[in-house]
Amino acid sequence: MTNPGARARTVALYWHNGRSLGHTSRTAKVAHYLLRSEHPYSVAGITGAYRGLGLLPPEVDVVKIPSFANFDDPDGWHLRPRLAMDTETLHEVRADLITAFLRHYRPDVLLSDHIPRGTDDELVPALEARYAQHTVLSLRGVLLDKEKTTRKYFGRDGRGPWVLDHYCQFNVHTHPEVFDLADYYDIPPEAADRLHYTGYLAEPCTLPRDQARAQTGIGADERLVVAAMGGGQGAGDLWRALSTALRGRRHFFDRALLVTGPYLEPSDQEALRQLWEDDPGVEIRTYEPDLLPWMRAADLFVGAAGSNMLGEVLATRANTIAIPRQIRESEQLVHARRLHELGLLRKVDLLDALGGALTDAVALALTEPLVPDGTRFLWDGKAYDRHLPGGPDGTACACTTAAAVTGPGGHR
Repeated sequence: MTNPGARARTVALYWHNGRSLGHTSRTAKVAHYLLRSEHPYSVAGITGAYRGLGLLPPEVDVVKIPSFANFDDPDGWHLRPRLAMDTETLHEVRADLITAFLRHYRPDVLLSDHIPRGTDDELVPALEARYAQHTVLSLRGVLLDKEKTTRKYFGRDGRGPWVLDHYCQFNVHTHPEVFDLADYYDIPPEAADRLHYTGYLAEPCTLPRDQARAQTGIGADERLVVAAMGGGQGAGDLWRALSTALRGRRHFFDRALLVTGPYLEPSDQEALRQLWEDDPGVEIRTYEPDLLPWMRAADLFVGAAGSNMLGEVLATRANTIAIPRQIRESEQLVHARRLHELGLLRKVDLLDALGGALTDAVALALTEPLVPDGTRFLWDGKAYDRHLPGGPDGTACACTTAAAVTGPGGHR
């Protein structure tokens, strides 16, 4: 229970934007658990995300910076401002707003999700001005390929020295028995010493399966398939491939819920609805705010292999087919492969999925379901504030040691 007489710790949560809901969902979970802590918090969000903000607790005040859409195409990232301005102006505006807010708010802790310097270095002015007493970089576990991760995060010859000078701690949202970030990326000791593995950002879903089915309106004998692709941006081809597979194995299930994600392009939304308009057993939703009961109730869950989704797979112990749908990055592929090797899910690579492999994969998963239990890899949300530096329990961090106050890793 919160101590009403204690001073509220001020926290700013930065996440850059969103092609999917992963960044927003991770940040929202952190905010929920901080606000449930026995210690009082005042939490601000700083983001360009324009979907899924309803996931945040109502107590979080959001500083909304102008948004962009970003498409993961084979020939590169295609960033498009949503306002009528060029990209250079967009990033100038975003950086100015972030800097002005943090200059006045001066939070006890700033948590940046995944991107040390912010999109196009938009966090750099505020970080270099030391407007936050402590700064923490939240990492999803698997990052980028080894060369790019070394260059952007931890390499002594890349941005590593800058990152160490401006972040006193790295909270890693996975479990080292699943993926050891320090080992995989050969992180230097001075950076590895600041890693704190928190477990996946999900709590075990304790809802019994029969109650989950009652809650979602699924009959005890009905076979249910649930599919979700996170935010869904650019997933139209994948939805068409999955629909072909499900139609080819329609006799294997009675009902299906397809959650497209709010970022799926409207034309693809409409095309998917037309594909299933003659089948009353298949329901299509743009967004489902509480997907966990559906995953718990499902006979089969098919989903994108984002880190947030994979944590929820472990939380619900769902019989899962995971599809790494990134084109230019290896993160989802590496992560899904590791969980596949541990027997916690089945993996179908994107090109295989688009080429027709889902038809047989769906049949196999429904006839020989996995019964995974990876709940020991999940986090203890109630204790998350113990993973923040300078906390009420006196938690130390690199920037609070006497030797670090004015040196690398120190904060003024």
